[in-house]
Amino acid sequence: MLRGGETLTALHHIWWNFVASSKEKIDVAKKVWAAADWQHSRHKLPPTDNDEYIPLPD
Repeated sequence: MLRGGETLTALHHIWWNFVASSKEKIDVAKKVWAAADWQHSRHKLPPTDNDEYIPLPD
């Protein structure tokens, strides 16, 4: 990934594939991803990418 622009000044949390402004938001994202409910989730998969589910790491 190549990113340009001004340096971010806010604190960000990173866990696996999730980046958020708080640990609480990361926890919500973990629960949503673990449920794998792509139809009702804010996590959307490309239309042709539904053959494989990658579970959360331990």
